[in-house]
Amino acid sequence: MANARRKRITATDNYIWLLWALMLGLFCGAVAAELGLQHLVRLTGMALMAIILVAVWSLERDRFPFTSRVGVTLLFIIVEGADTLLDHYHLGTLQLVMLLLMTVMTIVVASRQVLLTGAVDFNKIIGSICIYMMMGIAWAEAYMLTERLFPGSVPELAGANWREHVQDALYFSFVSLTTMGYGDISPTQPLARYLAYMQAITGQFYVAIVVASLIGARLSDGTAEEPQ
Repeated sequence: MANARRKRITATDNYIWLLWALMLGLFCGAVAAELGLQHLVRLTGMALMAIILVAVWSLERDRFPFTSRVGVTLLFIIVEGADTLLDHYHLGTLQLVMLLLMTVMTIVVASRQVLLTGAVDFNKIIGSICIYMMMGIAWAEAYMLTERLFPGSVPELAGANWREHVQDALYFSFVSLTTMGYGDISPTQPLARYLAYMQAITGQFYVAIVVASLIGARLSDGTAEEPQ
């Protein structure tokens, strides 16, 4: 019983669990794409959903109640099941909208815990990394959704099944977030280009201000705790 209690996600280690989920989910998706496992395309989309659900369940309970988490999980299952049975274009669009909304909500709630409450600890520093990675995922979802609503916005992401382009969207998103800009995937329409340069601006400000502030505050706390 004691061991089971230690393994529960708490406010002192929730972002460590989330970071593992993010790294594992993104890596497995990349490996599946590298091996050309086309029959696992649906699983790639499900893996993205699983990452978002882990993010939702890793939030503090007082900030996102248990009933809300269960409701979100059931909604994802219902929509995924309906899309599997019906394979309808608009259900895929609905899935992307849901993923984007849940990702943005997770970022907002996590930011409040990481940036606006209590002293800075190791879990919150890890949380700032998770937020950065979730931002990349959110923009990837936004690019795929934009391409579905306005075909030709990002030609490399075109196609009826958005799951086939998850890896390309994630790659383009994180490249834009870090302003690496390889140029092999390029937005061609105004809205997609707006998303791209806003992502680059956000990524630079986040690293320069938020992460540096957290680490600086952590170092300051450590100095203040030293005996005089």
